[in-house]
Amino acid sequence: MTIPIRILIITGFCAASLGAAGLGKPAGEDSVPTSTAVSILCCGALALVIGGILLKLAKKTAGRNEDEEAAATSLFPSLLGEILVKIQAMDDSRAGLSAEDLTQEIDALLKEQYFDLTARHEEFAALLGFSKYAGIWDGVASAERLLSRAWSMATDGHLEEAIEELPRARAQIERACAAMGVERQVRGDDEVGGGG
Repeated sequence: MTIPIRILIITGFCAASLGAAGLGKPAGEDSVPTSTAVSILCCGALALVIGGILLKLAKKTAGRNEDEEAAATSLFPSLLGEILVKIQAMDDSRAGLSAEDLTQEIDALLKEQYFDLTARHEEFAALLGFSKYAGIWDGVASAERLLSRAWSMATDGHLEEAIEELPRARAQIERACAAMGVERQVRGDDEVGGGG
């Protein structure tokens, strides 16, 4: 986008220079009429002004896109970290979970953090590139399927089988976090750390 704008600015500068040069010459056979020189000067100046405005707008748009990309870059590891912490907490407390507690915790996780993450999967893929995205998303999707399976088993009255899915879901999300580069997880009110 900036190349055509820069060409417009250069063309405007050249035209304005030619028009200004034509104004200083005395009228003669080889000189440009004053009205033509003024027209060339005005067109060149107009092209310069338009080019400058367009270039400034292009730079603002590029800055805004970089800000959005930076926000997205920090959002994805953060969401993965939050999901990991919740799955770890469910897995660590699985012995004391009732079927109702398990289904409520899985529901909340799938409707909140998992939804936020999966709703932006295309943006995530574009940001990381397909190869890295596929390596991460395989673990994310596998953990989601295992959680859904645990939820289904728990609602059908098979709590013991449902609880057996939690360590598997944990292993899958840990694999995804490792592929993303989420380095550490802190429980409680502390921050979920990550890198990427």
